[in-house]
Amino acid sequence: MAKFYNIVALAYFFCATVGLLALSLSLLVLGAWSVADALRTGGDVTAEVLDTVGLIIIGFAVMETAKFVAEEEIIRKRELRSAHESRRLLTKFITIIVIAASLEALVMVFRASHGEVSEALYPSLLLIASTFALVGLGLYQWLSSRIDTEGEVSEKRPEA
Repeated sequence: MAKFYNIVALAYFFCATVGLLALSLSLLVLGAWSVADALRTGGDVTAEVLDTVGLIIIGFAVMETAKFVAEEEIIRKRELRSAHESRRLLTKFITIIVIAASLEALVMVFRASHGEVSEALYPSLLLIASTFALVGLGLYQWLSSRIDTEGEVSEKRPEA
C-alpha cells in the first residue's frame, strides 16, 4: 500500500508541477499578447505594460512554486530529516511569497502614481505586510537556529 501511495503522490506532484509551469508560461504569453494588442490598437500602452508586469510577477511566483515542488517532492523524494532542512525549505517558500508580494506592491505603486493618491493605500499596506513577513521569517530563523536537533537551546550564536 505504501508503494501505491508513493506512486500516486509522485504522479500528483508531477502533474501539479507541469500544470503550474503551463499556467506560469500562459501568464507570460497573455501579458505579451495584451501589450502587443495595445500597441496595435493604440490603447493605453503604459497601463498594459504595468498590468503585464503584474502578470509576470504572479507567473514568477507560480514558476518558483512549481520549481520548489519539483525539487522537494519529485527530484529529492525524501522526508524532512532535520530542523535545519525544515528551516531551509520554509525559508525558500516564504522568500518566494515575499518577493512576489513586494514586486506586486511596487507595480501597484507605479500604477497608483498615474491615478489618485488614495489608490496608493493598498500597495503601501501590501509592502508593509511583505516587510513584516520578511521580519517574521528572520525572527523564525533566528529563534529556530538556537535549538539543536535534541530540542535543547544552543549556546552558540547563530551564523550570519
